[in-house]
Amino acid sequence: MESSIIYVLSISGQPLMPTTRHNKVWYWLRRGLARVVRREPFTIQLCFETSIHTQPVSVGVDTGSKTVGVAATTNGEVVYQAEVHLRTDISEKMTQRRIYRRNRRARKTRYRAARFANRRRQAGWLAPSLRSKAEATVKAVRLVASLLPVGKVNVEVGSFDTQKLQNPEITNLQYQQGELQGYLLREYVLEKWQRTCAYCGVRGVPLELEHIVPKSRWGSNRVSNLTLACRPCNERKGQKTAAEFGFPQIQAQARVPLKDAAHVSAIKTSVLQQLRSFFGATQVSVTYGYETKYKRIQVLGLPKSHTNDAVAIACEIGERVTPREEVYQIRCLPRGQYQRFNGHHSEHKCWAPRKVRGFKLSEVVKAKGMVGYIRGRREKGAFLIKEVSSGKKLIQVVPSKLERVARPTQGWMIMRKPT
Repeated sequence: MESSIIYVLSISGQPLMPTTRHNKVWYWLRRGLARVVRREPFTIQLCFETSIHTQPVSVGVDTGSKTVGVAATTNGEVVYQAEVHLRTDISEKMTQRRIYRRNRRARKTRYRAARFANRRRQAGWLAPSLRSKAEATVKAVRLVASLLPVGKVNVEVGSFDTQKLQNPEITNLQYQQGELQGYLLREYVLEKWQRTCAYCGVRGVPLELEHIVPKSRWGSNRVSNLTLACRPCNERKGQKTAAEFGFPQIQAQARVPLKDAAHVSAIKTSVLQQLRSFFGATQVSVTYGYETKYKRIQVLGLPKSHTNDAVAIACEIGERVTPREEVYQIRCLPRGQYQRFNGHHSEHKCWAPRKVRGFKLSEVVKAKGMVGYIRGRREKGAFLIKEVSSGKKLIQVVPSKLERVARPTQGWMIMRKPT
């Protein structure tokens, strides 16, 4: 089992080379020659002057829509690995906020003139959900720069041909024509599904356009997500997807959503601009997916993962390194809950204390041999614990059975896990 790395800062806060000499570090801490700056990743700051001899560290960034891989290498050794899990709830929260705002203004300020049509977007504007992902990606790289003397940043960017992702055989003029060439939408759907209910097969009755993945489940209005259904089938299906309703063959006809590819393509320019303004234009370089795949498979022989891709991005062509046996799982957290009242008529005041039974939201805890974070708290009853990396529900347990592992800092929940 390899030794975990301890990151070291000089007395002025400048990053030095990390160390695995735990005995030396504990001696410094006991003697007061160093102090703990951060517990995860474990970082100390020296309290005495020392010579500064550092070697350049190369950082690889595997951008993504939901998860970002970050790795740092130097002298043929991996000194940092992390998976950053981005927030995916921004759009939903802003939709809820918009509903509250419009309802409140309709009740209290009905005389206010509409202002939605007189606001211009600045150059480089990103939607809030995309801006959150771009800023979190840059923040993850800056975290590495606060721990290690970073000399170079390699960022993998992707440009996706969304039409070719859906139809690999598309060529030339077909890019301009599109799927609905020569059809109206309803006419096309009727022709595609042969004027038959997709679920019960009935014909000769009024048919309705129906979403294979409901809009309430973030389904789109694309023609590939539309089918025909009679009124009874449509009502019975409700909020279910076609697969949940018992028709996986219909679900298979809905094309793969392009949201993730669109997000990665949209944020790449902003990420590169922010990194170049922080590190300098000459220190940030761009790489592409085919280079990463070649280095990961042909040179390093590693399986597919976000951290392994980041390691391959950080390496030069022909350089061989071995990934570490541990990886930092980092989850981006919201700032907090600002809702003051709830209930059907906003008649209840939200209690939401800072601590419940001594525990806060998003604290990493251990219970019954499982490690997760607190997602839900109750004044009386059990707490809801979820897994850090996937967000899946693990267990519900009373607070007296919980053991605190770590608390979130700087808007992040960080936990070290074996690969």
